[in-house]
Amino acid sequence: VPQVLSDVFNAPVFTIDTANSACLGSAFRAIHGLVAERNMSLADVVKSAPEPRLAVTPTPGAEEV
Repeated sequence: VPQVLSDVFNAPVFTIDTANSACLGSAFRAIHGLVAERNMSLADVVKSAPEPRLAVTPTPGAEEV
């Protein structure tokens, strides 16, 4: 699945070694929405998140398909 996403969007896919990481991402976005009035950036909100690692890169030529 990550390779398909990478090929479809022609972008690298990064992952983190955390269970339910999609839920974690949603939680960070929700926190960002709550603190937006304080001009806190998303980068400030996620600075405590686990470090992502590169999982896959787009297959060369996939964007032409």
